[in-house]
Amino acid sequence: MKSAILSKSINAPFTEVYETIRNNVLSSGFLLLHEIDTQNIVSKHGVVIKPLKQLLFFHPDYIQKITAQDILAINEIPIKIVVAEEDNGSINVSFPNPVLNLSEYHLEHGMAKELLERTLKIIDI
Repeated sequence: MKSAILSKSINAPFTEVYETIRNNVLSSGFLLLHEIDTQNIVSKHGVVIKPLKQLLFFHPDYIQKITAQDILAINEIPIKIVVAEEDNGSINVSFPNPVLNLSEYHLEHGMAKELLERTLKIIDI
């Protein structure tokens, strides 16, 4: 597993986990930029996988700070949470660690840690 990816396993139905995380993104003040239903997309090409969806989100205030401080850091956002059903039926929830991914950019101290803390709260179900 890539060290920059944080993940946790949840024993609950896929739809319940996904909807809870989706609602947590919205209720925490982030903008939900896009939802990708990977299972549905690949099924149209004859590929069968277990449920897998992705949520891409961010907040305008962080965009403003990042573009003002180090425009190259924009390559690391938006934040993406992946919700995937595993073979054993548990639900894996994962996302890239913003502290690691933003560490080599010239950004305000603490911004990446704040993003990490806010994302951890989103997946705390």
